[in-house]
Amino acid sequence: MTQQAKITFVTGGSGGIGKSACARMLAHTLGLHGYRTGLVDGNPGQQSQRSYLRIPDSKALEYAMVDGLQAALVKPRDTGGAFALLAGPADPQSRDANRDYMEAIIGLRSMCRMIIVDSDRIDGRLWDDASSFAGGLMRPMVEEAGARIIFRIGSTGSQLDDGLAALDAIGHADATLAIPVAAPGMRAGGAGRWRRMLSGLASYGGEDLWDARSAALLDPKRRACGWPKGMEPEWLVRCAVWAGADGKRWRPEGGGRVWPWTR
Repeated sequence: MTQQAKITFVTGGSGGIGKSACARMLAHTLGLHGYRTGLVDGNPGQQSQRSYLRIPDSKALEYAMVDGLQAALVKPRDTGGAFALLAGPADPQSRDANRDYMEAIIGLRSMCRMIIVDSDRIDGRLWDDASSFAGGLMRPMVEEAGARIIFRIGSTGSQLDDGLAALDAIGHADATLAIPVAAPGMRAGGAGRWRRMLSGLASYGGEDLWDARSAALLDPKRRACGWPKGMEPEWLVRCAVWAGADGKRWRPEGGGRVWPWTR
């Protein structure tokens, strides 16, 4: 019997906090460590994965409904990463996009071990709107199909406030892992502070502290899909485990031991 893939949505309450980069890095590290992974570009209006990976318009969500998933998928040799990509719709205003996404993701479950969905920002209004991607696709998959959420949240100002409000609206702390993001030059908030703020809203997955190395991975000229195998930051390994991977496959840079919390 074919094992059904685990589904993880990567989202957040604000723009500009690295949701698409996180989704791409997560799909890449899962693939590098032996998991057959599909990355879905689930932000029809922006389609960051299409832009960053330079995917032609001939690959689009709608074509999966006509020619089949195999024909619509962008294979790893063309993404440059350790994952296949299902690009967004050719028509970002398509009224059938949610239905097409749902059917495609269900179809991918028998082809992959892991499915990572790069999603747009979310708030309470979108979560309650069945016509939106969040309310019409993410919510039922979380509540009825066991999908999980990785939620990027800013450390200060509106990115923090909007993120906490969105987490409260989602209301699924058991299915949500929060990754606080600190821009270059910002100090880490500290695990204790974050656990207190996220109590009852989400599990804490560690801080993503942007630095020169992570910034280099976002350079479109390099077209890097993620961290080299064995050099992944701890927060990304935690995301992989949250998505359903065996954490013992990841080892800290330069060492033979696994991360202590994966034993």
